[in-house]
Amino acid sequence: MTTTRLSTTRLERAFKDLEKGLATRTFTVSDAERVLQLSKRTVSLILKELTDQRTLVRIGRGTYSLSAKPTVVAEPSTLPPASRRLHKTLATEGIQFALSCLDVLGGFTHLALRRYPHFSWVARGSEDWAASTAEAAGFVPIREPTRSQLSMALELAGERDSIIIRKSSIYYGTTNGLATVERALVDLHFEVTRKRYPLDEAELLRVFYYTLTSVSTDFPKMLRYAGLRKLREEIMWILWQFRNRIEIPKTYLDRTTRPTEFIDGFPTLDEVISR
Repeated sequence: MTTTRLSTTRLERAFKDLEKGLATRTFTVSDAERVLQLSKRTVSLILKELTDQRTLVRIGRGTYSLSAKPTVVAEPSTLPPASRRLHKTLATEGIQFALSCLDVLGGFTHLALRRYPHFSWVARGSEDWAASTAEAAGFVPIREPTRSQLSMALELAGERDSIIIRKSSIYYGTTNGLATVERALVDLHFEVTRKRYPLDEAELLRVFYYTLTSVSTDFPKMLRYAGLRKLREEIMWILWQFRNRIEIPKTYLDRTTRPTEFIDGFPTLDEVISR
């Protein structure tokens, strides 16, 4: 079978047209079709070849970016030492789990957090197993805690590393026992807004901001997982608030979204960034 290849000149012209015609550097296939005014097949070939050349970055199904922001792949070797030890401990036992929240996003915090509770989802029915395994490795396991229970447990833990263990049957957006950046953001959002994690709303917004401006984000994956957690509208609301500071495809921006009771009263991003 012969593979159709486009000339270098044509690809360069298409890239310049995209740079000039797009409103943001992150765009969808529909945006590219509108700018280039070519057939769907030709646009598809252009996007594929520009991606192969690394001139574009594919950041999700049907979503691309002109920027060179890296795509983060969750790997145990990139974790902080305590998180890496916890990951190895749970993996060795064969427990189905996914480290999330600041275990994945700790590098995107504004505050220099010396200590924070680790966080892991585990398969339903394996909570006791995971807790005893973590405890044997020197961690203080805290199963399904409320905010007040967590505060008390953290005080009792002292200098020992603690881990929040929550059960789940949803493992979308995980790889190698780690949540993807997109899933970790949604998980952190839920834990903070439901008053179950020791982080305030301003820092939550900073984590979102520093993550979305630092790495390529798969918005479809983020919103799909948010939908599974019944958080899609809340995450869409956050993305709408970020629209003037972060390049987000219009497909994922909805001006009709309204804050729920859990995020009503959030500070604005401008207020947070100026602090």
